Amino acid sequence: MSFLAIVVFVLIFGLLVLAHEFGHFMAARKAGVKVEEFGLGLPPRIWGRRRHGTMWSINWIPFGGFVRLKGEDGNRVSDQDSMAQKGYGNRLLIITAGVLMNFLLAYVLLMVGFWFGMSPIAANLVALDGSKFISKVVVLDLVKGSGAERAGVQSGDVIVSVDGKSVVLAAELQNAVADITKAHLVIDRQGAQIKLDVPTKLENGRRMMGVLVDEVISNVSYVWWKVPGLAALDLVLLLKQIGTGLAGMVVHLFTTASIQDSVSGPVGIARITSEAVKLGWTYTLQLIIFLSVNLGLINIVPFPALDGGRLFFVLLEMLRGGKKIGKEWENGIHSLGFLLLLAFIFAVTYRDIVNLFHPA
Repeated sequence: MSFLAIVVFVLIFGLLVLAHEFGHFMAARKAGVKVEEFGLGLPPRIWGRRRHGTMWSINWIPFGGFVRLKGEDGNRVSDQDSMAQKGYGNRLLIITAGVLMNFLLAYVLLMVGFWFGMSPIAANLVALDGSKFISKVVVLDLVKGSGAERAGVQSGDVIVSVDGKSVVLAAELQNAVADITKAHLVIDRQGAQIKLDVPTKLENGRRMMGVLVDEVISNVSYVWWKVPGLAALDLVLLLKQIGTGLAGMVVHLFTTASIQDSVSGPVGIARITSEAVKLGWTYTLQLIIFLSVNLGLINIVPFPALDGGRLFFVLLEMLRGGKKIGKEWENGIHSLGFLLLLAFIFAVTYRDIVNLFHPA
C-alpha cells in the first residue's frame, strides 16, 4: 500500500466524517441549540480551540467524529439553547441531519462525476437514453477448476468477442455463452490479442465459463441537462443496493454470530482505496460516493450510540405521548452500544490485518 493511498484514505475518511458532523452542527445551530464541541476523531483530545462558544477539537482515535450538543443527554431542559428543551421536529432534524448530509454529498459528487464523464455506480448504462460511452468486459476472478481457468483465461483479461461477436457489456457475454458448449474467445491481454477455446458448464439451466467479470466504463458523454436526474436515479439505486447488503449483514451477524467476509473495516477500506487510486480519479470518486452512502445508512440503523438509536428513543417518546425513557437507562444503553461498536470495529480490523499479511 503506497503512502499516497494512505494519505488519500485519511482525506476521504476525514471528508465523510466532516460532512456528517457538519450536518448535525448546522441543524443544531438552526434550531438554536448550543454546540459545545465539534470533534474530528474520538477522545482523548490532541488539540482544541474554543471559538464562538464551541470547542473545535482533533482527537487521538482517528476513526469517527462527534458533535456534542448542550442538553443532548436530557439535562438542562430549562435552558433555551438546550436540545432537551426543543420540540420533536427540531430534535428529529438534528439527529438525522448527518445522514442527510452524507446522502447530499454523494448526490453532489455524482453530478460532478457525471459532468466529467464518470460512469454510474448502480444504474444500468443501457437504460440511460442519449448517453454515449465506451465499455469493456474485464475478468475479475475465475472459479477454480473451471473451463475458463483450464483454457488459460487470467484475471485482468479483457473479453473482446465470443464466436466472432463483439461484447462490451456483462449481459452480452452472459447471453453469448448461454447456449453453447464451447466459447471461442478473443482476449485482450495487455495489448496482445489471444484466441482461446473455453468449454462451458451447465449450471442452473445456463451455460457458464466460470469467470467473474465486470464492465469497465469510460468516456461517458451525458446529455448535460439530464445529469441531475441521472444522479438522483443512481443514488436511489445505490441506496437500495447498499441497504439490502447492510440488512443481509445484520441478519448474518445475528443468525450465525460471525462477520461476513465482504465486510471491511478501516484497514480493508484503506486497501480498497489503494486499488482505486491506482485505477484513477473516477474510481476514487466512485469510492467516496459509495462510502458516503454507506456511512449514512450505517448511522441510521436503530442501534444504540448510532444516530438511528437516538432516533429510535425520540420516536418511542412520541409514541408514549411525551413520556420519556429514564435518561440513566438511555445513556447506559448508548454507552453499551458504543462499546459493542468498538468491539465490532476491532474484530473486523484484526481480520483485515491478518488477511493483509496472510491472504487466503
